[in-house]
Amino acid sequence: MPIPPLARPATALPAGETRRQAHQLIRAGHGAEGQRRLAGGRVLVVGADEIGAPLIAHLADSGVGLIGVSDGSPMNPWDHYLGLPDAEPADRATAWTRALGSTHPFVRTVVEDRFELPRARELVQDYDLVVCAGEDPARCQLVDDVCAEAGIPFVWGSMGATGGRVSVFWDRHGPGLRDLFPTPPAPYFRGMSGTLKVVGAWLGIALATEVVKLLTGQGEPLVGRVMKYDAMAGTCATVPLRPYERAARPAEPTAAEPFFGLLSPEATEAARESTISAEQLKELLDADAPVNLVDVREPDEYAFAHVPGSVLVPQGEFLHGDAAARLPADRRTVLLCRAGIRSAEVLAVVKRSGHRDAVHLGGGILAWAQRIDPAMPTY
Repeated sequence: MPIPPLARPATALPAGETRRQAHQLIRAGHGAEGQRRLAGGRVLVVGADEIGAPLIAHLADSGVGLIGVSDGSPMNPWDHYLGLPDAEPADRATAWTRALGSTHPFVRTVVEDRFELPRARELVQDYDLVVCAGEDPARCQLVDDVCAEAGIPFVWGSMGATGGRVSVFWDRHGPGLRDLFPTPPAPYFRGMSGTLKVVGAWLGIALATEVVKLLTGQGEPLVGRVMKYDAMAGTCATVPLRPYERAARPAEPTAAEPFFGLLSPEATEAARESTISAEQLKELLDADAPVNLVDVREPDEYAFAHVPGSVLVPQGEFLHGDAAARLPADRRTVLLCRAGIRSAEVLAVVKRSGHRDAVHLGGGILAWAQRIDPAMPTY
């Protein structure tokens, strides 16, 4: 359904914008007023990763006047979009603010605090809407709750290996994230399972398009609808989102545990006293201690980077096969994965099989690369 424009039009376009936005300015239904609304628009982007990066770039290129970025994570090689930002070390938000200050000086960019309670409510007060396509369902839920409380739209995206979804949650006009996910969804770790980068670019542009529609009042935003994209099938479909029979939104949004409790209770208990650091593992390997170093990732991940001396036994062979029963009894088993999540789940299985002295590497090969072998490529 058409929705009135969110943004108040700026008095005038910044110098040079008339020429740069010529094709938008002559578009029927957009024109100078639509462009001035974009110039007066205020958008908070939560997450400047491989989805947030193209999103930020296209918001700026469309002429959005104020872009706040909430992301204190360090820049990774995959966070650069078409070469931006440059290689100067900085967190994601700072890096994009610096980059846009050079490439799009007419756009005001602000580095915002991390989006978490108690600052979340205060952060959204200065913006017309919030955009988030993070991997952490708990943070997306917090964004949804806080936006509903503030009465502003939440433009949401979710990325899979070869596809994604986009919607607009606006409490006064339609269903929210809790209607789509009555129970917390399983997180999709791009760094764990892999993804096509072009899917992130598609999502970023799709999210930016919804922002432009909402700020200018053009078209029909995806309120009450979810757009699903499958890159491999070459399909894009829009399905209705119905309200779910649920309790009212929390009057007081709460900060849920990241990923809604990432580890199962069994894995949490298994890892409690059986986690070793990268430094401890190095000491064991340097001393030629009798250990069985098992990498539980997938073959393509192992081929990309692995700790010398480790053997590959994918997680599924433990969870759904007899890999635990095949572990040697005369050596201590040390499990590892990318970040210590899968290895903790496998650790619970291994301990149940009788290997009570088994341990896993806290932080996985990311910790190993950071603290022991900086030359190791990460993903």
